Amino acid sequence: MNYDLLPSPDESLIFFRLDGEAAERYGAIGYLRGDFGRGGNEFWTTWFDNQRHLKTPAFKKEFDAVIHSLREDGQTPLFASRENLAAFCAANPGKELTLSGGGYIVRTPDYSYYFRFLSRPADYDVYCFAYDNRYLLPELAGQHGLPNYCFSVLQSSGEMIRIVRGEKGYHPCNSAGMSPETVRYKVDDENQLRHITRAQEEAMLGGSLFGWNTDMAKPWKYDMSGNFIPPPTKNKEERER
Repeated sequence: MNYDLLPSPDESLIFFRLDGEAAERYGAIGYLRGDFGRGGNEFWTTWFDNQRHLKTPAFKKEFDAVIHSLREDGQTPLFASRENLAAFCAANPGKELTLSGGGYIVRTPDYSYYFRFLSRPADYDVYCFAYDNRYLLPELAGQHGLPNYCFSVLQSSGEMIRIVRGEKGYHPCNSAGMSPETVRYKVDDENQLRHITRAQEEAMLGGSLFGWNTDMAKPWKYDMSGNFIPPPTKNKEERER
C-alpha cells in the first residue's frame, strides 16, 4: 500500500518530542529516529515511547507498513538513501522548521505520522512522530479546551442543567415534563450550536462536580462519545521500577 507523504500545515510543536500533559492531549504514541549512516545508503533507526499503552498491535502493524512503504516502494524510495531524501525535500518543500528541517505528514483514518527531515551527514536524517487521531484531531480542532458554559443532563434527576466554567455546581434549566430522550436531544442541540463536543460537555460536568483541577475536567480524558478513559494499567516491569 502506498502512503501519501505531504507537506504538513500543522503547528511545529508536534514535530518534536512531547511529554506529560502535552503528550496526553495530542495522543503522542512515540517517535522513531533514523539516519542513513556515513555512506548515506543505510537506514539505522531507534524507537522511543511516549505513551506505551497507545502502542497497540494495530498501530505497530500500520506503522511498520508506513515505514516499509517509504523504504522500498517506488522508483526512488525516500528512505533508501540520503540522496533520495534530499531530492524529495528539494522538490517538495515541507513545513519550515528552521534549522530542524522540513515537516511532512502521512495521515490515515486512525493515526497521524509527522516526519521531520534534515538530510545532511552527522545529523539524524529522519524523525517520525506518531499520534493517535482520537486525541490529536480534537486537539488540532480546538476541542480540548473548556467552553465558557455548556448544557448537560443531571443524572440523578434527568433534568437539563447549565454549567459555567469555573463554578461549582450547576444552574437548573426549564425542562419540567420533558422525557429523558427529549432532554438529551435538547442538550445535544444546544451544545452543537455552540460547537461543544460530548467530551467537552462531560469535562464541564466533571469539573462542576469534582473540581476544575481534576482529571474529570479535562476533555482529552474522554473519548468522542463522552466516556471517561481510565488511566493505563502499569505492567509488572513498570511497577517494579
